[in-house]
This record gives sequence, structure tokens and C-alpha cells, in this order.
Amino acid sequence: MNIRHWKRDTCRLCSSKSLEKVLNLKPVPIGEKYSSSPFDIESERFPIDLYNCRDCSCIQVLDNVDQEFLWSEYTYFSGQTDSIIDHQEDFSEYVCDNFQFNDTPKVIDIGSNDGTLLKAFERRGFDIFGVDPAETVASAAEQQGVKTLVALFSDKIIDDLPPSFQKVDLITAFNVFAHSDDMQGMISGVSKLLNPNGLFCFEVQYLVPILDKYLLGTIFHEHMIHYSVTSANNFMKANGFKIIDLQFNNIQKGSIIIFATRASNSLFAKEVVNKTLANEEADGYLDGSKFKAFDQYIQDTRSKISDLKSEIANNGKKICGFGAARSGPTLAVQFGLENIISYLIDDHPSKCGKFAPFENLEVRPSDSIKENPPEYIVVLAWIHTKRIIKNNKEYIDQGGTMIALWPEYKEISKENFNQWLEIH
Repeated sequence: MNIRHWKRDTCRLCSSKSLEKVLNLKPVPIGEKYSSSPFDIESERFPIDLYNCRDCSCIQVLDNVDQEFLWSEYTYFSGQTDSIIDHQEDFSEYVCDNFQFNDTPKVIDIGSNDGTLLKAFERRGFDIFGVDPAETVASAAEQQGVKTLVALFSDKIIDDLPPSFQKVDLITAFNVFAHSDDMQGMISGVSKLLNPNGLFCFEVQYLVPILDKYLLGTIFHEHMIHYSVTSANNFMKANGFKIIDLQFNNIQKGSIIIFATRASNSLFAKEVVNKTLANEEADGYLDGSKFKAFDQYIQDTRSKISDLKSEIANNGKKICGFGAARSGPTLAVQFGLENIISYLIDDHPSKCGKFAPFENLEVRPSDSIKENPPEYIVVLAWIHTKRIIKNNKEYIDQGGTMIALWPEYKEISKENFNQWLEIH
């Protein structure tokens, strides 16, 4: 398949050309493209190097992959995860408790997925409407009664919205406001839709924990921007908005919800906003220098895996990967886990029994571990490392070894299983 790919030469947020590469990474295939039969040729790989904008402090991937290809056949559904449902309920309650709306408020959710967040606001008296580029999740939303426009959100789709939703009181964008090559079109669309005293809330992964915790698994083609509050603030100010509140959470091991209104709004910023802006600068998160330690973490882990590969090759042992995750190719390629994984394990109905774009590996159900246990299982679904290792105690007790890649490389056997769980 010929996939359209191109590279920007300007910042995604401010269009500056003053860009510096801060993390050099190996190209990886798109992770979420599974086939019911083996691929005829190996999937194409695309760069995911990170760059820093010297003018607005935006950390970003400059390489673009065709957006329609990225979002078709999307397999993540918000309503399948209890913690996400609870998180979005808590957020909607916080918004209703802390901000004033009229008696019949309207909300549009950008990247509305299966409508889970919108249903939370509907229960609190809002009229709701969703916009999402993926047919798979939009269809699920429609089945729940959530009207959804299938489109990539930008100012270009305003006329495609129902007339009653061309002015709204609240716009939400959870884990999508870093996923577009047309950020100017996105913020322009928000500006056109939002009422003068309206509220714009977006959740993104936060740069500080990415750097502090070495969250390599969050770097892939769909995540085009890795926000600091500083870069978000610069973008908001340049487009007539101001940040008035922040909420930090542990979604994807470190995310932030940013609350913004028009600059002309009378609401004042909470103390947490100015404090966070000052801390980011004082603690050195804005100049790209902290990526040196990040790169060293990758190299150190790659060295340990090199020793493991020698052990597997010299002794005829087998290793499989647990989790056909979107982040899997990033971890496997950067850490040097190429040409040694025999198959992947994942029970997700949209993946199990299919073949992954990374090395054409078959995705098998977790029951296959018992049928023919490999000597090693490496956890590629890094966010769920502890749960996966804990749930496979029987495999470990029978002599198998599980490998954690995050928060650091560790081979877990029955000898150190309990100790590892206590620490993590």
C-alpha cells in the first residue's frame, strides 16, 4: 500500500522554522493496522523523531502520515475501560460544579469516540453532539443515541454541523488536541463555535511526566505534539484564548486537562496556572535538554536487550510479545526487539487472530501461553505492565520469565516476582 507521508519544516503551533531535533528515533510502522491474513510485504516505517520549537517551546513530531489512513479502523473505545468512564464522569461533574452555564447548555466533543464523555454531560442537562474521524467509534456512538459527524475537526467542517450546534457553550477535546496536522484549523474551529463566555477544555499527555518517567511508549505517529503548559499557553494566547485552570491526572501515566476561555472573558487564572508555567521554565523542561537523559535510558535498555537476544539465539529459546498495542512498535524498534519475537498475545476482538504490521506477527489469544509456553514474554502494552505480570503468575511459577520494559528493564521470574510487585 502506498501511504502518503510528508515532513513539515515549520512548528505545528506557531509556524516558526526555528526547530531543533531533541530525540533521534528509529522509524516505526503504524501500530493499529491489522490484517486477517499475512501481509504480502513488510509494512512501511515512518520517522517519529522529536523536535523542539525554540520560539514557542512545542515538542513535536514533524513527520505526517495520511490522516484518513491513521484513523480508519480505529480499535479504541472509551466505554470499554472503567477507569476512563470514571475519569470522564469526574471531569463532567467538576465542570458543572465550577463553571456557570445557561439553563440549556450545549456541548461539542472533538474526537468524541463512542460518546462516553458526551453521555456524562447529557446526564447533567447538556444537549450533546460529537465529531470524530473514525467510522468504527462514531457508529458505536450513534447506536447509543449520540449524534456524531464523521470528520476531522477543523474550521472547514463548521457548516456540516447542525445549525443548532454552530454556537455552543462548552467544547471538549480529550486526547485529540495533539493529533492533527492542522492545529490552526482546529483552534479556529473552536473559536468560531464557542459562545463569548464559553469554555474550551482539552486533555493531552503532559511533557513533564513524559520526560521524568521516560514514557517512550507515548511517542508514535498519532501523537504529533507533546504539550507543556507553556507551549499550550503560547498557542492559546496567540489565538485569543487564555488558560484559567489545570487538572493533572495519571491517564497514560501523566496527562493534564487544560481549561481555556476567550481572553476577553472576566474569569481569572487560578494560581496553579502561573505556578506551573514558572516551574516548567525553572526546572528546565522547555529547552529540550532533558531529552539527553531520555536518550540514555533508551540506549541502556537497548544494551540489556542485546544481551537477552544473544541468550535467546544461542540457546534456541522463544520470546513472544504481550499486547498488540499502538505503542508496541515504538518500544520494539527503539529497544532492539526486532527479529526475535515469535508472535503477539492480545485478547482484543479487533486484533486477535489477525496479523500485526510490525514484522507480520500473528496475534494469538492469551490462552496460547498455556498451550505452548515460550521461555520469555516481553510486555509491549507498557501502561498495563503490572496488571499483565500479576495476571500471569501461573506462567511465571511454572518457570517462565516476563520482561518489563517500563518503568525500567527487568526480567521477572518466580524468584523475584513478589519483590517486583511490592516495588511497583
